[in-house]
Amino acid sequence: MAQIQSQSEKTIHHSRNFLKPSWAQVLLYLLLSIILLVLLNVGDVIHRFGGTYISTPESLKTNFTTLSTGFSNSFSNALGGRLGQIMLWSFIGAVAYIGLWLAKNVLNSFENDIISAHYLHPKGYSRAGYWGSSLAVKVFLASMIFITVGYFFVSIRAVLPALAALAGSAAYNFELQNSVLYILFSIVGGALVLYIGVMLLRVVSHLWKML
Repeated sequence: MAQIQSQSEKTIHHSRNFLKPSWAQVLLYLLLSIILLVLLNVGDVIHRFGGTYISTPESLKTNFTTLSTGFSNSFSNALGGRLGQIMLWSFIGAVAYIGLWLAKNVLNSFENDIISAHYLHPKGYSRAGYWGSSLAVKVFLASMIFITVGYFFVSIRAVLPALAALAGSAAYNFELQNSVLYILFSIVGGALVLYIGVMLLRVVSHLWKML
C-alpha cells in the first residue's frame, strides 16, 4: 500500500533530493575538480618535469613562446580584417538578442500576471498577496542571477587558482602527512566550488520556469 505524504513532507523530500547529490555525482565532482587542478597547474608541471622527460625548461619556454607569438600574430591579423568585424558584430548581435529575449519574457510574465489578476477569484483571494509573490519571484531571480555571475567570477579568478596553487605547492614540496592533507583539501574544495555553482544554476533555472 502506497504511503500518503502531506504537502510539507513532499516539499522537504523534494528539497533534499534537490540539494543532496548522489554518489555518482559526488565522484563526478571530485573527478572534475582533479582535472581542473591539473589544468591550472599544467604550466608548472611542464616547467618542472619538462627537463627530465621532454626537453630543458628554457628550450620548452622558447618553443612555446615562438608558437604562442605565431598564433597571436595570425589571430591578430585575422581579427583586424573582415573576420574580426564579423566576429565583433556577431557577438554584439548575440548579446542584444539575449537581452531582448530576456526583456520580452519578463514583460510577457507581467502581462500574464495582469490578466490573471482580473479573473474571478474566490472570496478569500488577496490581490496584494498575489502581486507580492509574483514580484518576489522576479526580484529573487534578478538577485540570484547577480549572485551566480559574481560567484563564478570570484571562483574562476580567485578560489580555483588558490586551490590549484595549494595543491601544486603540496605536490612539488611533498611531505607525506601535510601534502596528502593539502591535496585532498584542494580536491574537495574544488568539488565543492563546482557543486555550489551547479546548485546556483539550478536555482536560477527553477526560478526562470516560475515566471
